[in-house]
Amino acid sequence: MKEIKLNRIQSKNTWLLLLLSGLLLILSACGMPAEDTVNDELHREESKQNTANDSDVITVEVLVESDLESVADLEIEINARKNPESVYWDTTEVPYKERFVIPKDTFIPLISTHVKARANDSASWVSCSIWYDGELVSSHKSRGSGAKAVCEKKFQLGPG
Repeated sequence: MKEIKLNRIQSKNTWLLLLLSGLLLILSACGMPAEDTVNDELHREESKQNTANDSDVITVEVLVESDLESVADLEIEINARKNPESVYWDTTEVPYKERFVIPKDTFIPLISTHVKARANDSASWVSCSIWYDGELVSSHKSRGSGAKAVCEKKFQLGPG
């Protein structure tokens, strides 16, 4: 009788070992260890909480780049309903990155964002990008002599 119980326990342990081995094999075949999956889920939850906390503002990031160390005639205009902001530089070092925080406490708090930059005389290209809350909404790259990059994002009601 003891021998039969011992065989059943060994049989259950063998099946459990086979099941866990198969699961490990499947996860390793996907190229994703189980601990990475858990870490990714924790990171996603943390990001969702941060987004929920920051939902009362719009974060605008502007990036200007060139193949040289500077650009000319940089213009940035953040047309916000309550607190519009602007930046004007005759010459500035690149990459130039600036962050603006716009509160969402009015109807249509951000009407438009406009960025313009000109490549220096010996530069071959210049580019600009506008990001709203981490999402790229506008970008432009211009090449050649006298290259100008112009990025603009306007709020628009309706289709289009």
